[in-house]
Amino acid sequence: MSGSGAGADLIAWNKYPQLRCWYSKLYVAQQFSYACGPAGIPVPKPDNYVVRPIINMAGMGANSRIVHIEGDEVKTKVPPGYFWCQRFIGKQLSVDYVKEFGIWRQLNAYQGSNFENDLTRFTKWERVEDKVDMPKEFQPILDSGIQKINFECIVTQEGHVKPFEVHMRNGFDHMMKWKEIVPVFKGDPKSRTGYRYIEGYTDGWGQLLYPRIGYLVKGDDK
Repeated sequence: MSGSGAGADLIAWNKYPQLRCWYSKLYVAQQFSYACGPAGIPVPKPDNYVVRPIINMAGMGANSRIVHIEGDEVKTKVPPGYFWCQRFIGKQLSVDYVKEFGIWRQLNAYQGSNFENDLTRFTKWERVEDKVDMPKEFQPILDSGIQKINFECIVTQEGHVKPFEVHMRNGFDHMMKWKEIVPVFKGDPKSRTGYRYIEGYTDGWGQLLYPRIGYLVKGDDK
């Protein structure tokens, strides 16, 4: 989920060339010492892994998926330009931080819900009160002069925070008045009792089988 989405990521790519490495999700995984590797590198053990493009400026988790890999299967199940990463089980959060008067503060946190094996199609985002500390690994980003940052993470049942994606922008700052945000994809109904429909089209630059056409939202008070 993103506020200004791919457009804001493209602006940040050009504005902060020293931070481009952070748009590599493989690089992010390596900073946190996750088990991971690009196409062709064997997995440490047979298991279910997250397979996704190393860099995806289109957003929407385009072409991300859960894949069972063992042995030489990595050569056929992880395409060139993609990587595999160990899978973490827990709740997925999108967290926004802003820098005000020289101090970073958490702006919001939204919890995403999706189908277990579909990483591109979320059924709901809900504003939550979780407080998530800024990972120390992001210090080079914070020292760059940016004023906003968004990161997505999995919070495991043990309470461990596992960031897997970071952006030099916010994700939900433009929709914070909504407590619940339900993405509406092509073919989904645009109405639901108690919700308001708003437009918001994206097709992940043609990579989504079912483009998102808007949202059903509810809850004005924060």
